Amino acid sequence: MKTPVLKINPRNPEKEKIKMAASILKRGGLVAFPTDTVYGLGADVRNSRAVKKIFAVKNRPRTNPLPILIAKKSDLKKYTLGASAKIKKLTDKFWPGPLTITLKKKKIISDAVTAGKKTVGVRVPKNPVALALIKTLGRPLATTSANIASKQSPTTARGVKKYLNNKIDLILDGGKTKLSRESTVLNCTTSPPIVLRSGAIAGEKIEKIIGKIEK
Repeated sequence: MKTPVLKINPRNPEKEKIKMAASILKRGGLVAFPTDTVYGLGADVRNSRAVKKIFAVKNRPRTNPLPILIAKKSDLKKYTLGASAKIKKLTDKFWPGPLTITLKKKKIISDAVTAGKKTVGVRVPKNPVALALIKTLGRPLATTSANIASKQSPTTARGVKKYLNNKIDLILDGGKTKLSRESTVLNCTTSPPIVLRSGAIAGEKIEKIIGKIEK
């Protein structure tokens, strides 16, 4: 069965369409959706079976953890430990936006999401569709790029369908993503913090906010 593609207003997403997508997630389905960086593939963070499906459909190594998307900065403390004044500077400057911050996780985030690791990457996306989906679901999304592992991350719904047609439950088509580049991933459990993946935010911009990092 072909994966349905549902066009959605990228600036003012229709509530009924968001509710439909959230309902699929609550039932353990997988939904692809636009973010500010690339198209993401999301699962309900509390549903370990759905999370494991992400690894399966992407051929993603089970040792490669998934980040989570949250709806607002204040949610960071619900799911992680170690938030500090330095972290607040980062979130005040770069959230919502393309910076994923890695911190120690709380037990509420299952090992299925983090591949058994005690840390989790967290981000607030700057995209109305993604934010509406997280808010309507009522909890974070375990998410990753909506592609096959090692393939180019898609920036359109068409790109998602090329990789994941018949493998996921819904694609929300909100047009081309704004940045068309993945988020920068910064491990903040070390001193100094370490850039784990270069992305849309240059390391130099981060250093202007918190000082030295390893790039």
